[in-house]
Amino acid sequence: MYSLDKTTIGSTRATGAYMGRLLLLSLLLAAAAARGAAYYSSASPVVATQPTGFGCTPLLCGGVAVGTAAQLADLSFAANVYTATTAPVVLRLPLSGTAPAGYRAGMLVAALGGLNISALKTATLRTYLDGALRETKAVDLSLLRAALLAGAGAPEQLEFTSTLSFNQVELELGSVLSLGSGLRVQYAYGVQPNQARQVAGYVSRFGNPAGQYATGGCTSGINNPELTVDNDLTNYATFASLATVSCPQQLRTNLEGVAPAGYRAGFVVGNRDNLLNADLLGGVVLKTYRNGAMQETTEGLSLLELGVLPSGQSLLSFPTTKEFDAVSIERVGAVTVLDNLQLYYGVGVAATPATQIRSAWGNAAGHFRTYSNGLLCASPTSCSVSNGANAADVNLTNYASLNVAVGVASSASLQLDLNGGGQAGNRAGLVLAHQGGLLDAAALDRVTVATYDADNNVLETKTGSSLLTLDVLPDNRQTVSFRTTRNFAAVGVTIGGVLGLVDNTNIYYAFADDSNGQINLVAPAAPLPVQLVSVAVRRLAATGEAELSWATASELNSATFVVERATDPAEGFAAVGQVAAAGSSATTRQYSLRDSEAASLTGTLYYRLRQLDRDGTATLSQVVALAGSAPRASFSLYPNPVAAAVVTLGASGNLPLGAVAHLYSSLGQPLHHSAAAAEGQATLALPTAGLAPGFYYVVLRDAAGQVLTTQRLQVAGQ
Repeated sequence: MYSLDKTTIGSTRATGAYMGRLLLLSLLLAAAAARGAAYYSSASPVVATQPTGFGCTPLLCGGVAVGTAAQLADLSFAANVYTATTAPVVLRLPLSGTAPAGYRAGMLVAALGGLNISALKTATLRTYLDGALRETKAVDLSLLRAALLAGAGAPEQLEFTSTLSFNQVELELGSVLSLGSGLRVQYAYGVQPNQARQVAGYVSRFGNPAGQYATGGCTSGINNPELTVDNDLTNYATFASLATVSCPQQLRTNLEGVAPAGYRAGFVVGNRDNLLNADLLGGVVLKTYRNGAMQETTEGLSLLELGVLPSGQSLLSFPTTKEFDAVSIERVGAVTVLDNLQLYYGVGVAATPATQIRSAWGNAAGHFRTYSNGLLCASPTSCSVSNGANAADVNLTNYASLNVAVGVASSASLQLDLNGGGQAGNRAGLVLAHQGGLLDAAALDRVTVATYDADNNVLETKTGSSLLTLDVLPDNRQTVSFRTTRNFAAVGVTIGGVLGLVDNTNIYYAFADDSNGQINLVAPAAPLPVQLVSVAVRRLAATGEAELSWATASELNSATFVVERATDPAEGFAAVGQVAAAGSSATTRQYSLRDSEAASLTGTLYYRLRQLDRDGTATLSQVVALAGSAPRASFSLYPNPVAAAVVTLGASGNLPLGAVAHLYSSLGQPLHHSAAAAEGQATLALPTAGLAPGFYYVVLRDAAGQVLTTQRLQVAGQ
């Protein structure tokens, strides 16, 4: 038997907690290394410049102040690197393994408090393999200074993509005229880059460009149009400047194949200036063609999507509902951002987004945090962030709002837990909509995106247009993201204020995915192993159901046809039913399947067939679209205000089977629900007994969970 005093107990607990964290970190690092994801510096430096001279310290004379073994091991702090006036200062850190060629090599750094980072003159990154120099890259200090100043002490990535394997990373800060500058290094890393997504599609690529393109308006409106249809995908045509051309400008290019319905149609474009603004999307029209006949057209922010590619090019596109073999881009309006716009090639590509981990929780409570001017909000009513739970629930169409007060010192922040962990190397970001229009380079300087661990400790941050990546989605939404170097559990965003203006930004959700934004086009999948002669869908007037019908001319070893449906092809398809195939047949076969759930869905629906062979091989058909149905019935609440124990929901027409009425508090907390259990039902009852006086909300959803309509309910004293 033995006893411990309070001091010993506290010390033992602290040691145990530290050893537990260290063990967890070791397991995470081992798992990451086993799958080749990431390597980190968790040991003492190989090289660390030390000051010389009587009474010298790294701070006073320049040099490296190395962290403790515990700090190095848990990646919280590696060293402070202080510049010197006489010679460069060097820190070289060993990694936990050898990173292959193509890995991201770098260090996570931050500004040292109280020191002048503007005094930094030169900085260089190097990689080594067992002490032998591999690669050297100079650091763009203008970008680094801007990021560190904007981040107010938050860590930033300093990195490059390697072309040779390495197991050591070195940072060198050049000598300065006067002391008083340096960087705090948290850790070095070698992180696997995300892989380009393989996307099926066709481009305007031909050995002989003759006859594969056409220009509209006047011949001088497009410069070098033939370059959009040759074999070289790196050269381009351009829109002529409006200063020299006043006629309409249109370019149409043929594709090397027929793109099925559901593919995205558009152009790969580029510009030396920033493209991500409303002027670009509002100044062009995209169209598709089949055998010379126009099929579809779209323009503006409601449907067009602009995605940034790593090459600096962008994919401007929209989702189609008809097959096409040619695309065109037309300039409308007199926006100067389109002057000399680079037109690389036309495309028809499959909508295959990267799989995302999102801030989507069945119960959002406890999975979001809000801040005003850097301080945690005590309650939603005292905060510049409203409806924070909307960005953490499973509904990806509602949003939280960041309402930043007037002044450059104002800020609003929202932190969201991911429903699953983000991995080192993943892209971390958010989907948002700025109420003042699309974010551009200037607005991005007020945006900071950060990642956090499970204890809400900040891991990495990115600020500004040079470090954050923007994509433009339909309906004025955008993604803002960066590539990480550590595993993370949450993603946050901070919006800074503007002098003299109130700034409002809506946040839909946070995400993590393994996309690097790059797309590798591959030949589309082979046609169905059966000879499919038709696929069509229609809505039955009597019931509102969807009926998909298809016919085959012949079949060989065909097992099953699975019918799949999507409300947005970019979000993926789900099976709604299946029909047994004929197996092998040389005669025409007719098939059909009814989708009863379509009667309660009001938006456009997309269908496709997944044909399964007897050996399990699956092949997809083209996508067909079904126009949205008429809006569902509205409802009224009575009595309202209510003082009784029950409130009745009365619909203007029959409720769809499976419709559910939900009662929520003013803070969005679910209280009660009632479902329509039979066809022809027109009323639902919701209990209100025991509810405190105040305002509540009743939300009517269909069987698929889509919101039909909402009304406010007032509960009086009972």
